[in-house]
Amino acid sequence: MVGAGLAGLASAWSLHRAGHEVVVLEARDRVGGRTWSATLPNGVVVERGGEWIDADQHTIRRTCAELGLPLAPHGVRFHRRRVNGAVPTVDDLERTLTAVAAHIPAEDTTVAAAFAAALGEEYDGDPAYLRIATSTAGDPRSASARFHVARAEGARVDAAVRVVGGNQRIASALAASLGDRVRLGTPVTGVAIDGARVLLTTDRESLAVDRVVVAVPLSLLDELAWEPGFPEVWQEGLEGVATGTAVKLSVPTTDRTRPAGVQHPALAWWAWNSLDPAGDAGVPAVSCFAGGDAARERLAVADGPDAWLAALAALRPDLELVVGDALLTDWTSDPWTRGGYSYVLAGRSASAAEALQRPVGPLVLAGEHTAGLHSGTMEGALLSGLRAARAISR
Repeated sequence: MVGAGLAGLASAWSLHRAGHEVVVLEARDRVGGRTWSATLPNGVVVERGGEWIDADQHTIRRTCAELGLPLAPHGVRFHRRRVNGAVPTVDDLERTLTAVAAHIPAEDTTVAAAFAAALGEEYDGDPAYLRIATSTAGDPRSASARFHVARAEGARVDAAVRVVGGNQRIASALAASLGDRVRLGTPVTGVAIDGARVLLTTDRESLAVDRVVVAVPLSLLDELAWEPGFPEVWQEGLEGVATGTAVKLSVPTTDRTRPAGVQHPALAWWAWNSLDPAGDAGVPAVSCFAGGDAARERLAVADGPDAWLAALAALRPDLELVVGDALLTDWTSDPWTRGGYSYVLAGRSASAAEALQRPVGPLVLAGEHTAGLHSGTMEGALLSGLRAARAISR
């Protein structure tokens, strides 16, 4: 396996349990990839990466149960965020999304164009649009309305949970079951088909193996030296999918305010404080997520957390922020990610995701960007890894 994120680890875990010999090569000094938990100075565990486990994400919930990892509710409305002091009702959102869906032609259009056609020139202040624009983590002027609006329409229940103690515990538990088969600090630089086998090149050695699951982020696929070249079928499958921009800010607070999620009324970012795992009160911390280049630039993330902290104080005056202990995570500047998660561009072929799931000789591709409807999620990463393991076991 190339990569010890959720996709690579799930694949190795499944194959190992089926009796196969496996090795996982990971560039970082930790497992989990974009699933990364941290503890703030006041003891609150926050997610620097993947955070939300939705009600319909059964694979990750089942995996947590198998690994003995307890889940706790966020207690926050992910889909119905407060905007300008008001929380949209389910009926409000359904009416809006139904109207927008009616303006998506068969050949597709962009998220921005569909909302503009349905709601008029004030569309960019609509709560449903702001939620989709933020979560897409890409450019609404190029993102697929057919894909991203349909996914929003399917999100009827706000019952998101997370792993008690941090979502990275999923990766850590999978890795623990594999022991020294997981090699950290071992970036793969080349993937070469050599007859019936594959040669994996690292800065230390070359490994000859029978099958390879490549489970690195979408943005890093071009960084590998492919021999005799990157598979054509996968290149076709990658058309119409792009890497988004994701940044997060976590800040301790001096109080335990009731959990709430508040969307910025003009920019693609929001802030929430979750329920304590015990269910007694809100945790003394607030987390923020910003999606897309425009939000990242407006918040001056490249210069540090100060501008975002000021914006957060204005958006959430109900919270007493401990600004000196703020934790900023910019996935764009991470050398082993170079961006957030994937999003779908307008007009992408419906068969493109299927092309990414096809084995090419001894090679199999995994990662959230290959997960079709579940792309961009931890659920998608796990699903892709398990699918890759099945392809190898056939």
